[in-house]
Amino acid sequence: MPLGQSLADRTNAVFSVAFGPDGRVLVSGSADGTIRLWNVTNSAHPTPLGQPLTGHINYVTSVVFNPDGRVLASGSADDTIRLWDVTDPAHPTPLGQPLTGHTGSVTSVAFGPDALASGSVDHTIRLWDTNPEQDIQRICTAAARNLTPQQWDTYIPELPYNPPCQ
Repeated sequence: MPLGQSLADRTNAVFSVAFGPDGRVLVSGSADGTIRLWNVTNSAHPTPLGQPLTGHINYVTSVVFNPDGRVLASGSADDTIRLWDVTDPAHPTPLGQPLTGHTGSVTSVAFGPDALASGSVDHTIRLWDTNPEQDIQRICTAAARNLTPQQWDTYIPELPYNPPCQ
């Protein structure tokens, strides 16, 4: 038996839905390339949270929350994965640039304890690091120093000089 009304705020197909870990937020990904968060605290009367998330340029085929519910991953037929900060679900924000590497639609995304997995029609599964701070600390410990401004310009000229090691 259905609970309350349908969540019909779109004119396009919905490809994926997932509950946040606390069960109060639902996310949906659709054929119009958008992602919507819903407050389902009162499951008989769900309400949209904020504006639809945009950024994908094709169908959103898979959505999933990380284990603590603060990050959302979305996979798309645009061959990318996007990460979103949903600490405040009414005001989500993108996290970094899209993850690229698949050569076909991303059909599935799933979080593990230390990684994000993605599956694609390109017949591959990719694992993505979800803890860059830990990697930065490991690099800083191994190098025992920061890059000089000259080294920074040689290896990562597209970023302003901002050495991460303390």
